[in-house]
Amino acid sequence: MYTIGEFSNIGKVSTKMLRHYDKIGLLKPNYVNPDNGYRFYTKDQVQIILLINKLKRYQFSLQEISNLIHNSNDNRTQLIKLLNEKVKNINTQIALYKFLLQDIEDEIKRLKNGGDIMPSKRNFEIKIDEQKVISVVSIRKTINMEEIGSVIGKAFQTIHENGLESAAQVMTKYYDENFDPESADIEICIPVNKTIQNLTKDFGGFTYVHTTYVGPYSEIGEAYAYLTDWIKDNDYEIIQPPFEKYIKGAESGCSPKEFITEVCFPIRKK
Repeated sequence: MYTIGEFSNIGKVSTKMLRHYDKIGLLKPNYVNPDNGYRFYTKDQVQIILLINKLKRYQFSLQEISNLIHNSNDNRTQLIKLLNEKVKNINTQIALYKFLLQDIEDEIKRLKNGGDIMPSKRNFEIKIDEQKVISVVSIRKTINMEEIGSVIGKAFQTIHENGLESAAQVMTKYYDENFDPESADIEICIPVNKTIQNLTKDFGGFTYVHTTYVGPYSEIGEAYAYLTDWIKDNDYEIIQPPFEKYIKGAESGCSPKEFITEVCFPIRKK
């Protein structure tokens, strides 16, 4: 058997992380000395820690890894499915990095020609509409915003597994008063074609003000600022968390400069 220190060196994983794996049930030591709490691992567990390392490198979450390791039913089929999803995600990231590289090169040219790195302040068209009540499949989680694609994917998986069809654009509600991209309280909502008890929920039944933003998500704050000022200047108040509708995004294969997002605030007159 190996001590936790020896196993840490073998697996190239910190003892702190091994304790975390134990805590969440991902990889428990084979034996814990009841007298001193020392943890011991076996030779058979070497392959498990190496598998965990490999799947982390493939951008699997710890929850996904745990499901694969502890669910022996059709493990190979599930692994192939998840690997195909990772291939798709990585190809999307590669495409986005290519666009990012092109954007940076364009910025360098613009600056050399006397331009500014930030575009001129935009004017946004403001609209007020009624959001009728619709059925949505939703997932609310506190996540690093880099994981949002995975959450959207799980919502679509729920839709397909229950014989539903998406009926409109994906939406994200933002619940935090103070936004932290590394720990954001969000809710993914996808409108669907019918209601199923204990699966779908109602969304809507309010007045909302909205505007359309075209460009990368990193600069979408300009639209939020414009709407926030408009709400204050026109004697309205915000009654629910803001949400975004994704009209055109990374899945379209276009440059982030061409992303189209509708930014929405539920409101009422003061």
